[in-house]
Amino acid sequence: MAWYFGPVQIYFTLYAPELTAKRTLSDYLGGIEDTLDGSSGDQFTYLPIVFEDDCQVASVNSVLQKSDDTWYTLEISFM
Repeated sequence: MAWYFGPVQIYFTLYAPELTAKRTLSDYLGGIEDTLDGSSGDQFTYLPIVFEDDCQVASVNSVLQKSDDTWYTLEISFM
């Protein structure tokens, strides 16, 4: 099975008491996207998990939900 090459949609919910100072939901999402895509070399992409490059993310819905504990959920849709 290979990674996905088309556009993707991400639903991201961060459960936390509050955001860390000077951080936004986009900062968290950027790190998540970097984990799910591959590392690009000059001639190849190395070990993508879900999609090849984060530029494939065509739509994002991100929400901060107040919670005593910190965790998050992701829903990824292939468009």
